[in-house]
Amino acid sequence: FPFVWQKNKMYPREWNRDMQYRGRVRIQLKQDDGNPCLPQFPTRKSVMLYAAETIPKLKTRTQKMGGSDQSLQQGEGGKKGKGKKKK
Repeated sequence: FPFVWQKNKMYPREWNRDMQYRGRVRIQLKQDDGNPCLPQFPTRKSVMLYAAETIPKLKTRTQKMGGSDQSLQQGEGGKKGKGKKKK
């Protein structure tokens, strides 16, 4: 894809103003004559679906999720023992 990286753009409702969350990538889906730049991505929706499939498979995403699953399982054990309060 032909693309443009815009460094200082960010989602206006993002509460964290850190540099990690800044930036926007704009891609060109269609050429000047109206034909798609890449035939496998004719629409914006097809690009979004591809991104939604591939982002969870990234190394940085899979490594972080591995540690968080264990902490969630440990936390659930303590919650099972709670019962109704007596009136």
